Amino acid sequence: MLDLNSKQKLIDLLYQSGAITFTKSKNSDSLPYEIKLQYLTSQPKTLRFVAELLWSSFKNETFDLIAGPYTDIPLATTVSLEYNWPMIFIRGEKKQYGMGKLIEGNYKTNQKVIVIDEEIRDPADTLQVLGRLEGSGLNIVGLYVLVDRGLGNIELIKNKGYKC
Repeated sequence: MLDLNSKQKLIDLLYQSGAITFTKSKNSDSLPYEIKLQYLTSQPKTLRFVAELLWSSFKNETFDLIAGPYTDIPLATTVSLEYNWPMIFIRGEKKQYGMGKLIEGNYKTNQKVIVIDEEIRDPADTLQVLGRLEGSGLNIVGLYVLVDRGLGNIELIKNKGYKC
């Protein structure tokens, strides 16, 4: 859990980078803002700060690898490089050429993995990613998510037995 100062700094950095925009929606269920986390890739200072926040949340866990879904490779790579930790990534689908693997990188059966995700938009997609890792013989230590929009997605993942 982030302290209030870290949350405020994160919000400020995201806003300054243009990643947070305010919207006027006619739908009462919509949030009055949008967070475009893909902007992190072009904001090294913000990306490094986010990596630091995530690392501080799981650095005391026992794990062998960091894993990032295909869309979160920049964030997972930043954590890997900043803290000198091996990383693998999960493809969205198998390539039609080469080795045709879903999990890329060096790993061994029964290694312990921390999964990094910017946010959980669709719990089914996240569960599929976790299933791919487990299907490859890896053990999920936890899923660490940067943004929780309060839509119940993290609770759905926790209810499946994963640490979030």
